[in-house]
Amino acid sequence: MLGSLDDLRYLEAFERLGSATAAGRDLGVAASTVYRRIAALEQAVGFVCLERSRGITAAGRELAALARTTGASLAGIARRARDRREEVRGTITVTTIDGFGPLLVAPIAALAAAFPLLRVDVHISDAGLSVRKGQAEIGLGLLADPPNTLVGRKLFPVHFGVFGTRALAAEPEHARWLVLGAPLHTTWLGQWEREHVPRDRIAFATPSRRLLVDLTAAGVGLNLMPARLAAEHPELVELKQFRAATAALTRPAWILTHPDLRKDARVSAVMKTLARHLAQPEG
Repeated sequence: MLGSLDDLRYLEAFERLGSATAAGRDLGVAASTVYRRIAALEQAVGFVCLERSRGITAAGRELAALARTTGASLAGIARRARDRREEVRGTITVTTIDGFGPLLVAPIAALAAAFPLLRVDVHISDAGLSVRKGQAEIGLGLLADPPNTLVGRKLFPVHFGVFGTRALAAEPEHARWLVLGAPLHTTWLGQWEREHVPRDRIAFATPSRRLLVDLTAAGVGLNLMPARLAAEHPELVELKQFRAATAALTRPAWILTHPDLRKDARVSAVMKTLARHLAQPEG
């Protein structure tokens, strides 16, 4: 079996130029190296490619032709990869919600490594930039039904639950709560909190989902949060008595863009990378 494509270069150069001396000069090595590498190639493929008295064999010529074809194919692949890498340049804006921040670390690191000419601006706000208005190229958020003026894909279902430290979960009737503050207190999640959280047991309110998660993990109070964020904190447990009440809160996460931007190299690269890292089968 062929162990290295590199040995093919020596056979191809010999067949193309007619001698080991010419092939060595073309490749920058001694003629003896050309013979040695062709001998290694013959041992790998299991047949004779070069006879000293007769030159390249018929099988050797076929293999040399394969080397030229393979080299051209590899060069083409490399060129196209380089072109794609270079055309993914400039700045692209992604708008998302606070809770998705931790999920973006891996895909943004991958984008930075793959596309050195690309800058990604991430705008984090529940009432942030609009993809429909052209303020951002890509939107990542929770939507029961995305607008038909945008295109994209569903990434994963976001399940919500009530979480707290083990100590608070053991005596939930005495625990205080952490809730969404203005302006998010009027959202569908804020509505759930107004219906299920006693007002006199609220310890803290903030629009920052990340701060709510951190304070919950610190044992300050109970909190309604995405299960995927809670999973980052092994000290948190779900209060299963609230599952029936939180079941209807499940929403799919979507990644969306404007139809006119689908063929934009920047948009395509970022959306594919985000989807590769974030997408999960439902269930």
